[in-house]
Amino acid sequence: MRLQETLRSLLLEIASIESITDCIKNKKKCVIYYDGDEPGGRGLREVWPVCLGYSKANNQVLRAWDLEGASHKAYLGKRPLPSWRLFRVDKIQSFKPTGENFTTLPSDYNINGDKSMTRVIINARQENEPGVTEA
Repeated sequence: MRLQETLRSLLLEIASIESITDCIKNKKKCVIYYDGDEPGGRGLREVWPVCLGYSKANNQVLRAWDLEGASHKAYLGKRPLPSWRLFRVDKIQSFKPTGENFTTLPSDYNINGDKSMTRVIINARQENEPGVTEA
């Protein structure tokens, strides 16, 4: 039983397009381990995933509100301030929902798209607001 639980847990942590899409649709908070480039580099991040698409370099990317990750540039005392981040999906080594949801999107969230993306696959939306759901 323990082996099955361990394997299931590991499988659920993979950053699959299905799991990312589900978290965007259902506004699930996630913890990711990102193996990115500087600035920020590697590290754990707690994020609100809001948009999946393709970058100008044709990489699949995730736009997320980063609550407390290693890549922050602005701080309040010793605590990093939340900010928008763009994550390459192929550099997300672990992706796991926390079991919590976010109910509202940050006030500067742009439902019309992301200038860093050439194509949007799925975009989160506020309640009662039409948005891009599948491209």
